[in-house]
Amino acid sequence: MALLGAILLVVGFVAIFRALDLAETGLAVAKVAQNAQSVVRSKSLTDDEKEAALKAATRTLFRQFFALAFGGAAALLLPLAAVWMCSLVGIFNIDAVIATSMSPLFLTVTGVFACVAMFWQPKQVVTDATSAYSATDRTLHQLAFNTITAQLGLADIEDRVYARTLKAYPADRPVFVTGLPRAGTTLLLECFARMPEFATHCYRDMPFVLTPMLWDRFSSSFRKAGTARERAHGDGMTIDFDSPEALEEVIWQAFWPQQYQSDRISPWNDKPRRDFTQFFQSHMRKIAALRRPANTSGVRYVSKNNLNIARLPLIRQTFPDATIIVPFRQPLDHAASLLKQHQNFSAMHRDDPFAADYMRDLGHFDFGSNLRPIDFDGWLADNHHDANTLAFWLQYWSATYRRLLTTDCKVHFLSYDCLCANPEASLAALASVLHCRDKQRLLNAAQDMRAPRPRTVDGSAIPSELLAEANAIYEDLLVVEITEPRNARSHGSSVGVMS
Repeated sequence: MALLGAILLVVGFVAIFRALDLAETGLAVAKVAQNAQSVVRSKSLTDDEKEAALKAATRTLFRQFFALAFGGAAALLLPLAAVWMCSLVGIFNIDAVIATSMSPLFLTVTGVFACVAMFWQPKQVVTDATSAYSATDRTLHQLAFNTITAQLGLADIEDRVYARTLKAYPADRPVFVTGLPRAGTTLLLECFARMPEFATHCYRDMPFVLTPMLWDRFSSSFRKAGTARERAHGDGMTIDFDSPEALEEVIWQAFWPQQYQSDRISPWNDKPRRDFTQFFQSHMRKIAALRRPANTSGVRYVSKNNLNIARLPLIRQTFPDATIIVPFRQPLDHAASLLKQHQNFSAMHRDDPFAADYMRDLGHFDFGSNLRPIDFDGWLADNHHDANTLAFWLQYWSATYRRLLTTDCKVHFLSYDCLCANPEASLAALASVLHCRDKQRLLNAAQDMRAPRPRTVDGSAIPSELLAEANAIYEDLLVVEITEPRNARSHGSSVGVMS
């Protein structure tokens, strides 16, 4: 009962804080103060104009200060009064409630999430282009990604709080979907997310990715349904709060920050780390518990993460029972799609700097101002690369899939071109590779598959030796592709680009 009373104090404080809209008031105070500083520094205003503007700002600040002071007092005292009244009739022991609320563990667990609950303003719609983010959304995002170390500690507390629940979920036979972007990785992720035997991250896990269960518990009281919108890639795929998404790169960044250089990402050559393995296995269980609360029997975590191609040997050693799926597509088409998205995100990041911060914090270094190619076998040693050329992306494609073909861990290659042209055959082969319990449910996704919009790719500026190398690698990929090689080869000359 003491813990219940302490929780009531926190919930009451947060509820009154939000009801009085004190977060917006606090942001308004900061904005007025900032504007006042701009007035003082202004060289275009006369002294009289500055004086008038500062007087008006002072009056506004006084009003807002008293609103914050009285509102804060009400948020603190009213829940305390309610607990005190309950103690008079014997429901709570007021001394025990206060002692519990002041304990280090309680303050640690509730402090961060109380701040989150006070300042979080859910968006009416969700897109991964962050123009819909309000000022409080952005503040919350910055809070989350500037407290990664603290969240790692909170994750340990989360493990203990939900130990009984997590024990029921396995962390075996995970599925890793990885490859260069624009090869169908998101399409596969959505197929798996609709199947009860798999569990994936979704947008609701943002921004406290490292503590998904605690965040889910605290955000559930004020979450809203989102309206599906086309994602920023402009490829016709729609997303909302419950759409699956790639978020786990935050974990890799926390444990291996040295791999992320200013202009590139170094492939992992490390051995498995016990601390990382334990953290990741627990994280898998948490995502399974959130996505499949009524199904604890053999739920498998699905990771869709393009940067996993930089560490496949480490993943295989860490998770020897994992299934690794690597989609690929015709190289010139793929390079053209990558170039288009790089230009798309470059413009987006230029117009909205927060969008660049948002993607960087999530570990999305695929495009735009955040572009950090993976330096397979030192292919970036030449400093004359221009990411705004088709040749750059074709060279990146060749360096990537040449390395993946020679990896010493078991990888299943899947042709995107074949998947679009003959989805039933590709999905059947994929179901067999994954040992799906319900293969038919995966096969049902074939009706949602669509071929990419055809678009002619002008490869005349590509050096002939680079194009020949890429095509040779593509032919080798078709030989080891999981469906019948003859089917894949029949679609190997596609010129359609997934735009």
